[in-house]
Amino acid sequence: MSGRNGSERTSGFPRLIFNSDGDSTTYIAYQPPITPERACRDIEEIAGAKVDVFSNSMGRGDETFSHRTEFGDVYGSNVTDWPQAEGLEYVRGMAESTKALLDQGIDIIELLAARAHARGMQFWPALRMNDIHEDDTARWSALRSSFKKEHRELLIGSPYPKVSGYPGYRQDDFTWAFDFAHEAVRERKLGLVLETCERYDLDGFEMDFQRGRWYFKQGQEAAGLPLMTDFMRKVRAGTAAIAKRKRRPFTLMLRVPPTRERCLSTGLDVPAWIREELADLFIPMDNAYLDMGAEIAAFTEFAKGTSCRIGGGLERSAKAYGYAGNDMLYAAASSFWYQGASCIYLFNYDCHRLPKRGSEGYTPDELQFLREVHDPRRIARKNKRYTVSVDMQLNTPDRGGEMPLPCELDGSGRRSFTIVVGDDLEAARRDRAVDDTWLRVTYRQHDPAQARASVSLNGCRLDAGHRIELPASTTVTYRDIPVAQGTNRIEVALDRPGGQDRLRIDGIELVIAYI
Repeated sequence: MSGRNGSERTSGFPRLIFNSDGDSTTYIAYQPPITPERACRDIEEIAGAKVDVFSNSMGRGDETFSHRTEFGDVYGSNVTDWPQAEGLEYVRGMAESTKALLDQGIDIIELLAARAHARGMQFWPALRMNDIHEDDTARWSALRSSFKKEHRELLIGSPYPKVSGYPGYRQDDFTWAFDFAHEAVRERKLGLVLETCERYDLDGFEMDFQRGRWYFKQGQEAAGLPLMTDFMRKVRAGTAAIAKRKRRPFTLMLRVPPTRERCLSTGLDVPAWIREELADLFIPMDNAYLDMGAEIAAFTEFAKGTSCRIGGGLERSAKAYGYAGNDMLYAAASSFWYQGASCIYLFNYDCHRLPKRGSEGYTPDELQFLREVHDPRRIARKNKRYTVSVDMQLNTPDRGGEMPLPCELDGSGRRSFTIVVGDDLEAARRDRAVDDTWLRVTYRQHDPAQARASVSLNGCRLDAGHRIELPASTTVTYRDIPVAQGTNRIEVALDRPGGQDRLRIDGIELVIAYI
């Protein structure tokens, strides 16, 4: 690969992909009119790191953009009624900055592609396939395109989908998300992808199937599976033809749901897409939070015998665990590398920085992570904090939750969880490099005097542990635990099964600290 600050872009398959939110630290962070230099802020901030690909979100909404296209509006060009609520000045300011760049003859995609290439990175536009931010009438109605307003028959509309763990914005009982059951919708998306790939100097293209979580009316997902597969065949054929005509390497990447089950229930037959090699790279990950339970190993198994690769996706925000520090991100990356991931993909790393949306740069820890995570050897003996994922809406699995936690122990009195650890602990122990290992379980909504639990790790019952009782929760920490590389099984059992005791588990953390 070429130097990071030269004029030659990187080549070959990437190890670290940086997806930029596209506006939160540029259009939103600065008062309009934005300058071209500030519009390139995200690229300049990571120019000295080990990022191979800069991927930038094309849209402000689903069909409003900061560049001119046949398949959507310039953001703000069709709006006369702007939201007036306090704190929403940025919604209109983004439109003013967009107009300022276009009035100077600056196309934002051309600008970012040239800057990324000058800094030694590949450039991929990212298209959110069904971004539903525009369902929020109070804040983001300006994101709605003229085409959508004129063709509501092509939208999912009403009633609002009841997708577990992802409520969206139900205020009007109407979603502006496209209904992909319509050929006109699929052809319009295809046209946008191919127009972009044909027009610009690109190294790849990202299709984000996770920013919005629905593509069909409720109950029609199974019927939509072959439609979406046919759509992806057309995308693959069209982008391949463009790349061949331009005589240059090109990577088609898809961000998809983190499990096979959730792919299929959404109407996306991702296993079939992998078998048919309808993209080069697949990133299975949750749509909005850090999920260490993404089935990377299962997807790499799907990809055996194909040219497809699987990457691990990371997010800074972790439901119930708060802001994911480097210890959590290193843990997730280590797990994904161990399971066969070919690269690491960062989503919303710019948007969810500390501090958020300010003009300040990244913290030293944030920059250090960008310099290290591409190489599993460099993070091998960094402190790790592994977690069991928590549902976005805090629903238990028996109430529709999509994650293992939270969960309730009742009369049956026993639940199992898994954490895939990437650390080679056997070698680290031989080198006397391990300082401590511990497991913490957090319980809520229970009377600790009435309900207690025992915890086992990999078949070994742990000692009583150190308990901290608070009015709202109890945490129990077990030290010097028998953790191992690979899949670790955690079992939590009520001490008195079969009774009326109830216990709610809200968090499970496994920490490895190195000397």
